[in-house]
Amino acid sequence: MSDQTPLSEADDLTQEERLLARLNGLIQYQSDLLDKVQRNRFRPYCHIPDLFELDPEATRPFSVPGTFISEQVGGNISVVNANGGFLANEPLDLMLGSFLPGGYKRRWEFDLWTGDFGPSSRRGFADINDGLRIRTSSQLSEILPQSEEERYTPFEHPVDEVSVYIPQQFIVWNPSVGENGEHTHYYWDSANGVVRNQKPEDVPEEELTTLKSDPTSQFLWFKHPLGRGDSPESLDLSTMTGGLIEQGEFNSDATFLKSYYATLLTLYGEERTFSEVIRYRHEEDDATAFVGSREESQVLMFDIDRSIVTELLDKVFQKETPLFRDLQFSLLYRRLWDRLFFQEEALEHAFSVTPFYRALIAVDYLFSMGSDGPDSLFEASVNDIEARLPSLLPSKDRRLGLLDYDDGEISTYETLLDEYGDSLESIIEECADGESVRQFAEHVFIHSLKHGLASWAAEYSAGGGDFEAWYDVNFVETSGETVEIGIYDSIQGGAGVSREVFDDLRELSDTELLSGLAEQSSCHIGATEETLVSLLKEYSGEYVFDLAQTNEIASGRDVPEFNDVFQDLGVDFSYARYDDVKPLLHRRLNRIAETREMARFYSVVAETYTTTKEQLNRTPRPVDLVFALEDRTFFDTRVRETYRRFANRRSQRRDLSELAERIEEVTKQCIHACPDCLKRDSCTHQYRYQEQMLDRRLLARALAVLDGGK
Repeated sequence: MSDQTPLSEADDLTQEERLLARLNGLIQYQSDLLDKVQRNRFRPYCHIPDLFELDPEATRPFSVPGTFISEQVGGNISVVNANGGFLANEPLDLMLGSFLPGGYKRRWEFDLWTGDFGPSSRRGFADINDGLRIRTSSQLSEILPQSEEERYTPFEHPVDEVSVYIPQQFIVWNPSVGENGEHTHYYWDSANGVVRNQKPEDVPEEELTTLKSDPTSQFLWFKHPLGRGDSPESLDLSTMTGGLIEQGEFNSDATFLKSYYATLLTLYGEERTFSEVIRYRHEEDDATAFVGSREESQVLMFDIDRSIVTELLDKVFQKETPLFRDLQFSLLYRRLWDRLFFQEEALEHAFSVTPFYRALIAVDYLFSMGSDGPDSLFEASVNDIEARLPSLLPSKDRRLGLLDYDDGEISTYETLLDEYGDSLESIIEECADGESVRQFAEHVFIHSLKHGLASWAAEYSAGGGDFEAWYDVNFVETSGETVEIGIYDSIQGGAGVSREVFDDLRELSDTELLSGLAEQSSCHIGATEETLVSLLKEYSGEYVFDLAQTNEIASGRDVPEFNDVFQDLGVDFSYARYDDVKPLLHRRLNRIAETREMARFYSVVAETYTTTKEQLNRTPRPVDLVFALEDRTFFDTRVRETYRRFANRRSQRRDLSELAERIEEVTKQCIHACPDCLKRDSCTHQYRYQEQMLDRRLLARALAVLDGGK
């Protein structure tokens, strides 16, 4: 791979500049060594690999690593105390994901630390200049030469206004005060849009909000490929995947940029909880700053044929199922985040997105079940929605009141619709447009396939290690015939695991890869939930209670009723194994059929769930069931009394959960994805809408079409 890729070490420096950079490394090494002498009772020694870490000319393979312990992708970075002193060498990604502006973490000597960053000349931007020593940087326009604006973030920055920085040293400080450092003060500086730990003299008192604790910090990032080696090896995979994956390509020398662009903060004031976003800026360069790492590894790339994806999705959507409507609501959830939260700041804090989304689901229920007005949320105008808001909370112990909503929240939503009605109407129109939903479904499918490939490779490889994964998040906006998905070793420089998987692909049978991917979408949690609902719907509560008391359940042996229901689950769980699901079923049954009363109640909930699903033509959420049970006429007086007791918000009994919590025992918790199937710890969308950008059913059904409709 050429050294001229963006963010590679500069090789066009003058001899004087290169010598100065090396001398600075020597000075830092001497300073770190002196600090170790002062802090460590053991006698430190001159460890040459530590010098290599600070020497810009010491690059692989002409240097010795400081340890034989593998580095995670992105490499390590030295960390120093702003008050003087070397602290440690730490993984760069750990530092970026913990200590960028707004981040706090207990780390060295279990003290509280934060990055040494201050405000910038632009409100809402923190200056990174004091907190980082930069190894290399590039303008974003060099990385995205074909774009005028980046599409990786909700802010869509002009590329010529952004620079990307790779740090070589991180500077932190301990903000705690008191004799033993037992106190830390936090203030939100609304004038500059940053968190403070001391009251600044140049900021008026009214611009400072005292916080009760450190903020919840979520660091937002994206990945972008910087380059690959010149000698890849390729393998035709079209035959074994029905044309879906055209080829696999192994490259032993690939580099990805993992770039952090903002910190999403949830701030806990004395009177309110609110969210803010801190972006980054480099004042000396007068540029918006993205801060990242170069992840150098061995990569296995898969070329996905978009025309085949389109054909598969067309066939999946030919059948009238709740899946299409569920995808509409997934798109709605994403747009609420991107547009109403990030771009227009209409929602006060990150934890307010889901309650507003849930309220819109409730509005959809009212439209779908009503005899007048629109048939669904996506056929309604903003005025229609606003007219329905009062009926969501007729009293504090009805409707949304059973989910802890209050009049203040409904009033907030009314104000939001008044002020941002045009934006919401635009979002709803997009979600109602069939072509937009199909494009979104293509994105969800590719994203799900990426997670499926990474999980399959981790299970299949002998090393069993985890993989980093990448795909072009902007592929829908391009006209390319293929879209690339990449999985690569999580060790800096690669560990040979991608190579192993690539070599093993040659030995797979024609069906092994597709079946392996389909297994990733067969969720044990989802299969358990589906089996449980079907069991409760098919058998009476009395029968289910008696079944729960049998010796078969107590001893963990097979139960014919379970097996019969499980075998009829359908294509979504074709590769789920009953023996894997059986223990989960037994535990869930024991919980919901603990008493005869509870078994009767849950049997009615399951019946209501099934009926509501048919009426709404989408997967019911707990809010739908709360509304549906309130609308239901209970003919069994025993069940009616149980329901009333659960729905009584004024009850002082603490031996029974509230209605919504009881309903969640039966409703689906894995609608789109969960950690048991496709959800992963490291995902570009993880802090906002990872679950809504995945769908195990979409992946399973599309792969079933390729597999002959299994």
